[in-house]
Amino acid sequence: MKLLSRSVLLALTSFLSIIVTAQNKTTGPEWNPGTFSNLKFRSIGPAVTSGRIADFAVNPANTSEYYVATAAGGVWKTNNHGVTFQPVFDAQGSYSIGCV
Repeated sequence: MKLLSRSVLLALTSFLSIIVTAQNKTTGPEWNPGTFSNLKFRSIGPAVTSGRIADFAVNPANTSEYYVATAAGGVWKTNNHGVTFQPVFDAQGSYSIGCV
C-alpha cells in the first residue's frame, strides 16, 4: 500500500509539473481556474491488482510525450499529453513493468 501511495504521489507530482510548465508558456491561452471547476475526483480503474500505474516518465525535451508503465499491461506511449496512448511493449514476453 505504501508503494502504491508513492506511485500515485509521483504521478500526481508529474502531472502538476506538466500543468505548471504549460501554464508558464506564453504561446497558449491564459490559465483559467474555472476551466476545471466542474470536475470531481473519482476512482477509476479496477480495484484489484491489475490496472496500477507502476511508473511514469516524461520526455524533458517534449512534455507532450511520455511513457506509462503498468503493473499488468505493459508500457504505453503518448505524444499528445495523454489524449491517446499506443502500446509499445506488446511484442515482448513479459507484460509486468516496474520502471521506465
